[in-house]
Amino acid sequence: MSNDTGARSTDPAPEAPTRALSGMLCLVLFVGAFALLTIGFSSKDGTTGALVATAGILAFGLAFAIPTTILPALEERDRR
Repeated sequence: MSNDTGARSTDPAPEAPTRALSGMLCLVLFVGAFALLTIGFSSKDGTTGALVATAGILAFGLAFAIPTTILPALEERDRR
């Protein structure tokens, strides 16, 4: 039944400290990515600017990958 309210969920509670900590980590990565991209594109040195901008792109991707891919995979692994 799709509306079975008696079944217990195996998901951690939304107020779990690990979810709050991972949310804050992703927020810091997201904001940090913008800072890195700004510094990288305004840099006068070509190689350093390219490396900092690349780090910003990677931080931006990681900020989205953690809550959408990595954490659900870890939670699924723990359920087994």
